[in-house]
Amino acid sequence: LDCYQSGANQLRKGFASGLSSGNASTAFYCAGHGIHFSTISAEQALPSLLKEIDYYLHLLKIYKSELAKKFILCYRETVSTLIDRGQATGIEAKLNFADASDPSLGNKLLEVFYFHQVFRNYWLGYTERCHHYGKESLT
Repeated sequence: LDCYQSGANQLRKGFASGLSSGNASTAFYCAGHGIHFSTISAEQALPSLLKEIDYYLHLLKIYKSELAKKFILCYRETVSTLIDRGQATGIEAKLNFADASDPSLGNKLLEVFYFHQVFRNYWLGYTERCHHYGKESLT
């Protein structure tokens, strides 16, 4: 876990470096992976991570990277689910299957979508849904 926690910190620095050098694509690539590393390693408290994600989403309104926004929205919904099942921390904007399965985006976003569906449904105790999305991710 220490490697992931260290990686999350380094990726945050990569985000700052990317933005300061004018390379928003790299910055948000680092942000997405930093969120992932932070989530799986419990590198920071979930409410703090949620605030960080909201900050990235705010910046994405300025930088207008729709692909990065879709990835980050997926993580945001997962973190919100882990905190309180999305009841008080949820937002209206979410990644849905239609967005994730857009053929112009390739399969990576769809794979992330299925992974998060499995993760969320496992956390919520929905075993059948968890298995369903697990099978979908393998096809």
